[in-house]
Amino acid sequence: MPDIGRVNRLTVSRQSPAGFYLDGGDLGDIFLSRKNAPENCQIGDIVDGFIHHHSDGSLIASSKTPLAQLGDVALLKIAQINDTGAFLDWGLDKELLLPYAEHMGEITAGKKALVKIYLDKSYRIVASMKLDEFIEDTAPHLSRGQRFDVIVAGKTELGYKAVIDNEYWGLLYDSDLIRPLRKGETLTAYVKKVRDDGRIDLSIQPINIGGNDIAAKIIAQLEANDGFLAVGDKSPPEAIYSLFGVSKKIFKQAIGRLYKQKRIGIEGQGIRLLKP
Repeated sequence: MPDIGRVNRLTVSRQSPAGFYLDGGDLGDIFLSRKNAPENCQIGDIVDGFIHHHSDGSLIASSKTPLAQLGDVALLKIAQINDTGAFLDWGLDKELLLPYAEHMGEITAGKKALVKIYLDKSYRIVASMKLDEFIEDTAPHLSRGQRFDVIVAGKTELGYKAVIDNEYWGLLYDSDLIRPLRKGETLTAYVKKVRDDGRIDLSIQPINIGGNDIAAKIIAQLEANDGFLAVGDKSPPEAIYSLFGVSKKIFKQAIGRLYKQKRIGIEGQGIRLLKP
């Protein structure tokens, strides 16, 4: 059965002067207006249609893909506010309702809100700012090194809460970052650690399971630059990231290990490769 609130592949079963009807299986016929239909649409065509509700409650489809779909966490602009609630611009003619009961804090038309899109008890597609009611605190089944797209949800004392794959909370630590993050920002992150309680620590750096990747890069760079690099533990994070693609904390840990192994020397102006 097709999914409400998602893009589905549907067959055009019949047409009328106003538009087309798509075969929605158990959902019945789903109307697709000519305005929202693909060009040269005909009976028998298979189209990608986003299924949502008309204002009268009936199901309709659109060939437009919204900015976010059912189940997604997304940062959306508040188009207007009225007695019903706020309405979000999600890329369709019919705006997405953010009911008053799902607001958190002050909202203003023209600003953006970070929301979860879900089906309410009446099976309407609506949005909520109360992410904690939808996002799981733990994900013990995840593995160290797994890669995900995450969306930043807010600042904490230790760093930033981020939503993993629209379903789970993770934490990005300030000490692993080279710049402040913005609420609603989407980025690639990696599972750094699955804690004993199932909570997830994240990193924006790929996780090297073997642990020697960054150290090997430092040695390779030293060998390519006559054994000396003008970077060290006092270098700005941006300079370190541009050279090695890691945070300053990870870089300092790597040169600390190399120093203890007597593979490098640490000087006032940088680091030097030591002869075996």
